[in-house]
Amino acid sequence: MRSKTESAEELLRGIETAKQQNEYHFAKDLKMLLEAYPKTSKKDYLALIRGLIDKYTAQETATVHAVLMRKCQSGDIDAIRLWMDIEKESSSGAAEVNIVDSI
Repeated sequence: MRSKTESAEELLRGIETAKQQNEYHFAKDLKMLLEAYPKTSKKDYLALIRGLIDKYTAQETATVHAVLMRKCQSGDIDAIRLWMDIEKESSSGAAEVNIVDSI
């Protein structure tokens, strides 16, 4: 029988593998959290939640980056300015980007 820590580490490895393979299944991940809850310590459970947050935010960031790049390549001046601002901030160490959806 595995310990709580070993089980949590195995689940974290699974999250990382799914992230690398671009497997995003919200219901499956929520079910995993539900099943893991009684079997893991608070610390390990929080690590699982942080792993899932990382997994899904990495996908969102990659999606936004891809859209921005397509707009830049098509000659969208606003997108190019935004890209230049992001590059300037990331090279200065202040890599916070605020994306505002204006309608």
